[in-house]
Amino acid sequence: MTDPACLRLRYALAGAAAWLAYRVFGLRRSVVRENLQRSFPEWSDAERRAAERDFARRQGEVAAEVSYARRIGAAELRDRVTLANPAILASAAPPRPMVLVGAHHGNFEWMLQRLSLEFGSRIVGLYKPIRNPRVDAWLRKMRTRFGARLIPAKSVLQELARMRDIAAIGLVADQVPRTSPEKHWVTFLNQDTAFYMGPELLGRALRSQVVLVRMQRLARGRYEIVFEPLNQPGDKLPGGEVTARYARALERWIRDDPPGWWWSHRRWKLKPDVYGSASGR
Repeated sequence: MTDPACLRLRYALAGAAAWLAYRVFGLRRSVVRENLQRSFPEWSDAERRAAERDFARRQGEVAAEVSYARRIGAAELRDRVTLANPAILASAAPPRPMVLVGAHHGNFEWMLQRLSLEFGSRIVGLYKPIRNPRVDAWLRKMRTRFGARLIPAKSVLQELARMRDIAAIGLVADQVPRTSPEKHWVTFLNQDTAFYMGPELLGRALRSQVVLVRMQRLARGRYEIVFEPLNQPGDKLPGGEVTARYARALERWIRDDPPGWWWSHRRWKLKPDVYGSASGR
C-alpha cells in the first residue's frame, strides 16, 4: 500500500471510530458541550452543535495523522507542514535556546516532528512521561524520529545543564497547572483561567526568547506553522506578562478555528477563589 493510500485508510478508520466514540457512545460529550457553552455564550445552539460535529471529525483526523507519524517521510512532512516565517528560527542557538510554545490545537505531534527537521538533535521536547511503559515508549520513538531529544518537564533545568548544544526547547503550555506552584490567572474565553508559567520561567532563567508556534490547519493533512514572538531578547517584563501574552494569542487562535482545540479536556478545574485571585485581565 502506498503511503497516501495508507493515510487515507487511516482517516477512514479513525473517522469511524471518532464518530462511534462521540456520537454513539457520548465519550466526553458533556465536557465538550459545557466547555463550548461557557467559552462562547454568544453562540446559538446551532453554532455550538456545528462546532461539536467539527471537533469530533477533526479529532478523528488527528488520530489518523498521529498513527501515521511513525512512517511519514521527511519530504512528505515538509510538504504537508509548511513554515510561514522560518527566518525567526535563525536566532535560535546555544547558550540561549529559543523556547517554542505550542498548544493542544490541531496536530501538535506533527508540529514537533516538523520542527525536528529544522533543528535535528538541537531541539529538546519537554514532556510528561506516560504511566504505561509501552505507550510511553511508542510516543518517545515517534517524537524522536527526526532527531529531537525528549526530557521530562520536571527535570528540565538539570538536564539542560548537561546539554551544551541545544538551540530550541519545545513544549505545549495550555495544560491545567494543578501541580505547578507557579500559575498566572487571566480572563480567557470569558472565564477566569489559571495558566502554567513554565515557558515564561524557562525563558527568564535562560534569558531566551519565547515564541508561540501556531500550527494552522489549511485542509485535511495540510498545515502551516506561523511563529509569533511573545517577547524580545533582553526584554525586562513584569512577572506574568509573557504568560498573559500567550493566553491572549491562544484565545485568538481558538476563536479563528474553534474546532481545532481539544475541548474534551476539563480545562477549568481550578477556581481563583481557592487557588488565588484572578489577574492579568
